Amino acid sequence: MAAVAATLLAPSCARKTGVEVVEEPSTAVVVGYPVGGEVLTGSPRHALPKATAFRMSGDYADHVAVTLSPQGELVYFPAVSDITAASKPLKIGDGWWLNRQGLSAGSVFLKYTFEEYAALPKTPSPKEIKAAIIPGATVTAFEQLPVSMQEAAANPNSLLQYIRVQPAMPMPE
Repeated sequence: MAAVAATLLAPSCARKTGVEVVEEPSTAVVVGYPVGGEVLTGSPRHALPKATAFRMSGDYADHVAVTLSPQGELVYFPAVSDITAASKPLKIGDGWWLNRQGLSAGSVFLKYTFEEYAALPKTPSPKEIKAAIIPGATVTAFEQLPVSMQEAAANPNSLLQYIRVQPAMPMPE
């Protein structure tokens, strides 16, 4: 805990991640600030990021996703060891899926299924990752949810009513 708190106290990290650490006697408390979305902050000691949901341009729920910048640069891809069965999105309904891999509006899908990617002997290079992108396989809608990931994962079907009444976040062009 002390090592984590010391890392979080670094000023450069706080600016880049949008996380501020507030010290109390013998306790470090992480308080979240929005970075591309809101952070649920009922109590600073229990601040949890809100869950997100997405739609895809096709049936890619079993495929690993990576994220590209608006300029097409690869900005996120998982290590082979990061991909587990718990990374797969959970079906909400009406084409919506609960995001459990860290997708964003700029995410695209790879030819690799979760099982294939996890079985690779090593994480592919950025060049190999870009070559494995399925043309046209993109996130088409993205929605911030009013609950934590744990609450959403416990009952993903209950989220559909919220999504239906909220306008989806606009997708970057």
